[in-house]
Amino acid sequence: MKSPSRASAVFMVSLLALSLVACSGKKEAHAPEAEHATEGHVGPPVSKWTYDGDTGPEHWAQLGGASAICGDGQRQSPVDITGQPKMQFSHIGLNYNSVSATIQNTGKTVRVVPANGGDLEIDGAKYALKSIEFHSPSEHAINGHHSTLESQFVHVDDKGHTLIVSVLYDIGVADPMLGSLWTYLPSDPGQPVPLADLLINAQDLMPGTEDFYVYSGSLTTPPCTEEVTWMVYTMPLTISAEQADAFQRLIGPNARPLQARHERDFFRMAGTN
Repeated sequence: MKSPSRASAVFMVSLLALSLVACSGKKEAHAPEAEHATEGHVGPPVSKWTYDGDTGPEHWAQLGGASAICGDGQRQSPVDITGQPKMQFSHIGLNYNSVSATIQNTGKTVRVVPANGGDLEIDGAKYALKSIEFHSPSEHAINGHHSTLESQFVHVDDKGHTLIVSVLYDIGVADPMLGSLWTYLPSDPGQPVPLADLLINAQDLMPGTEDFYVYSGSLTTPPCTEEVTWMVYTMPLTISAEQADAFQRLIGPNARPLQARHERDFFRMAGTN
């Protein structure tokens, strides 16, 4: 691995403390807009975008507003996570609640929004869960391997810094919790609807380990805002071919292509008592 730049080194140190600092010459990160639903906004809105054609990923940088960074950003997501990143240990608390939630077909993804879903705590820093969103095929790859589905758990701290936990799914045994959620998949784009008679606990949709690849990236949808921390579970879960097909028939392909690494450092984070 190449020696990290000064900006990268600053990020690595600050990330271990989970207090994200702005890189030199950049504004402080805030909660994202667009498909990743949180409570904040970043810059002026961008015009309509899609996953193909004249408004697809190759053209996002020309959509206006803050979307220029989709093309010239140096810390864009998703990426292919390769090699053997250096291991770091942190105290990780998955403090999620079993709560009611809404589900929405946005036309570009399926979004689940829990009511007071709890938080992720890392070395004392807390990030509140805001939404859960799904992409197929997976946006991230590990050593060149794309999974069939990726779920993304969007978190924001009290200063507006964004952290997204990613879970990858390969084809195999059906996932029971995802199966329960899938029975509520809205057939058409529209407003959020309640998940009647179903409580959502984010931890039930995650592997039973505390082992992640961590790196500094961006939103994977316009305006592609950077200074987003990604924590990608190293261990995938499984879904059945029928579960994968149900999502793909409803939404279609909704993954941004892999982005250049630009010599960014990855590291591996494991939980410790």
